[in-house]
Amino acid sequence: MSETRLLPAVTLVCWNAFPLFDHAVPSRIGGMETRAALFARGLAASGRWQVHFVVNDHGQPDGIRHEGIDFHLYQPLHRRSSENVNPRFARRRWLPILNLDRRDLELLWQVPLLALYRLLPAWFYPIYWRRRPAQVVCCFGNNTISAQVIADCFRLGIRTVLFLAADSDVAADYHPEDRSLNDYGTPKWMAHYALETADHVFVQTESQLRALESRFDRRGELIRNPVEISVDDPVRWPARDARDLVLWIGRSDTFHKQPLLMLELAQRCPDLPFLMILNKTHADVFDAVQAQRPPNLTIVERVPHREIWDYYRRARVFVSTSAYEGFPNTFLQCAVAGVPVASLVVDPEEILSRHGCGLLADGSLDKLERDVRALWSDAALAERHALTFHRFTLDHHGWQSQVERFESLLLKAITAPLLSPPLPCWHRPRQRFVRRTGA
Repeated sequence: MSETRLLPAVTLVCWNAFPLFDHAVPSRIGGMETRAALFARGLAASGRWQVHFVVNDHGQPDGIRHEGIDFHLYQPLHRRSSENVNPRFARRRWLPILNLDRRDLELLWQVPLLALYRLLPAWFYPIYWRRRPAQVVCCFGNNTISAQVIADCFRLGIRTVLFLAADSDVAADYHPEDRSLNDYGTPKWMAHYALETADHVFVQTESQLRALESRFDRRGELIRNPVEISVDDPVRWPARDARDLVLWIGRSDTFHKQPLLMLELAQRCPDLPFLMILNKTHADVFDAVQAQRPPNLTIVERVPHREIWDYYRRARVFVSTSAYEGFPNTFLQCAVAGVPVASLVVDPEEILSRHGCGLLADGSLDKLERDVRALWSDAALAERHALTFHRFTLDHHGWQSQVERFESLLLKAITAPLLSPPLPCWHRPRQRFVRRTGA
C-alpha cells in the first residue's frame, strides 16, 4: 500500500463508466465510456499509476475497487441531500414551501447544508476534490459535469484535462455569454468555460484539433480512440454468407444519431433484415421508431456490453446515420469484427472517402441504400473494405499504443506549470465558475 501511494495519481471522470466494470449494473454505454474505461484499465495494468474513477451512483459503495481502480461517487453529500430535500418543495402562491416529514431527521442538517452550497459554492464544492488529491483530473466529454469539475479543480490548483468526444464538443456557437442549452442540455456558456479553463485539451481527430485552435484559440493534443485489436482477428471472422443482418447502434435522438433515417432506409429495403440497438434516451423518438417500424426491422432497446460482440459477428453491414461524431467507437468495433461500414455523412479522418475503409453516401439516402445493397450482396467488396479497415485500425488505433501516448501526455501535463495559480478561498466565494481572464 505504501508503494502504491508513491505512484502518481490520476482521476478520470466519466459519468456512466462504472457498468463497464460491473456487468450486473444495467446502463446505457457509449463510445465515450468505453474510451475512458480502456484508458483507465491500461494505466492500472501498467502498475505505474494510482488510478481513480469518479462516476455516477448505480448503487455501488463509494470507494469500491475493480481491476486495480478505485471508484468514487461524484459529490455524494450534495447529491443525496438534494435528492431528499428538493422533491419536498411544493410551489405555493408566493413562496416555495418545504413539505416537512417529521420522521426524517436528516432534513435538520441537509436543508442548511444545501443553503451553504448555494450561498458559498466556491467554498463547498471544491471540498470534494481537496479530499481526493490527484496530480491530474481527466474529464471525458464537454458537458455539465466536466465543467463543474474543471471549475472546482481550477480553484484548488489541480491540473485538468478535457477529453473531447463528439465534434459537437467544439461547436462554433459556444460563447461565454450564451445562456441557451445545447442538444445535450449543457449551457453553451458552460461548454465554452470548460474549453477555456481546462489546463489541457485532448482530441480524437485532426479535425477536432483544427476546430479547437480556430474557434477557441487553444492547442490540443491528439490521442486516437483506442480499441483492443489483434493481427489475427480476420481468422475468427464469420463467413459473409453466415451474417444475417444490417446493424445500427445508437441513441433515440433526432440531432445526433438520427434513428428515423435508419427507419426510412429499412422501409426502402424490405428484402433486407435490419436490426437497431436503440437506447431509449428520448422516449418520443423511441416511440416514433417503434410505431413506424416495418416488418423487416427488429429493435432491441438495450444490450449488455459483454454481449455486443455477438451482434457485430452477425452483422453483414453496419450503417451510420449520425450527423456528427468524433471517431465513433462503433466503427472501431466494426474493424475488429470485420463488418464493412456504410455511412450517410460521418467520415472521421477520411477513412471512408480516402482510405477505403467503407462506403460514404455524402448525405444521400439514395446512395446509402445502394451502398448497403452492394455490401450485402457482394462478398468480395465487403471483405476488401473490412480488411482495409482492420489494417488501418491496427496501425492507428491499437489500445496499447494509445495508452502509452496517454501516459506520456499525462506525465507532461503533471510537470507543466499551471496556466494560472490556485485561487484564494476569499476570491469570489459566491461564484463557482471563475474564468482565467478574471482571476
